[in-house]
Amino acid sequence: MCLHAQSRWRLVLFCAGLATLSACVSTPRPVALAGAAAPGAAASSAAADAPPLVEAGFYRVNAGDTLERIAKLFGRSPASVAGWNKMPVTGAVSVGQVLRVAPPVSDESRLAAGTSSKPAASAKSGPALASSETSRFKWPVPGPVNVKFAAGRSKGLELGGRAGEPVKAAEGGRVVYAGAHVKAYGRLIVIRHDGHLISAYGNNRKLLVAEGALVTQGQTIAEMGTDASGNATLKFEVRKDGKPVDPFPYLPKRSG
Repeated sequence: MCLHAQSRWRLVLFCAGLATLSACVSTPRPVALAGAAAPGAAASSAAADAPPLVEAGFYRVNAGDTLERIAKLFGRSPASVAGWNKMPVTGAVSVGQVLRVAPPVSDESRLAAGTSSKPAASAKSGPALASSETSRFKWPVPGPVNVKFAAGRSKGLELGGRAGEPVKAAEGGRVVYAGAHVKAYGRLIVIRHDGHLISAYGNNRKLLVAEGALVTQGQTIAEMGTDASGNATLKFEVRKDGKPVDPFPYLPKRSG
């Protein structure tokens, strides 16, 4: 069904709503849309071969990945990732292997961090833990929020700035789309972060990364462009399981 979409953007973002995100973007490059024989058969084959989605905090190994590269991608040390997965730090990884890339949450780790096990303290620490989990992104540009997310009206944020300003990856991941095939988004980059979350950066003047590239959090991926009115604008979206979600809970709070 994904192959019936009219653009790679719809392929990457909207087929996830049909529970086939993993099939569509688990390889470095999206499935080709043009010239494909028997689209229905190809879609059925992709759905049959699709690996199950991985949980947050885990990562499915792609071709060309190494333990060191995966650790760097998620801002971890190779030793930590190796330890969480009970493997030697020099060990090899295989395509399709699912690795833990975030520390497991346990009573021991909470105690080691100095968190009280009393019910009252636990209730207070809950929001802090949730905030730590969800505020995993960084702002792609420092400019003002000109348009906020609004279900049914706006699918993400529109951030102001200046033309040519560096646009940075909000989180590490793999670039699954980089192009200008969707007019409404101009030059667009889509990054897959795990089996559930992707982020999108539209209306760029210049793209600085290609499809299939692994990027790290804070890496410059594009230059900000201008909208039809000549105002510098970045369209920033976050999608969870293919559905647009408010990016604010995933971003750190700004002062002022």
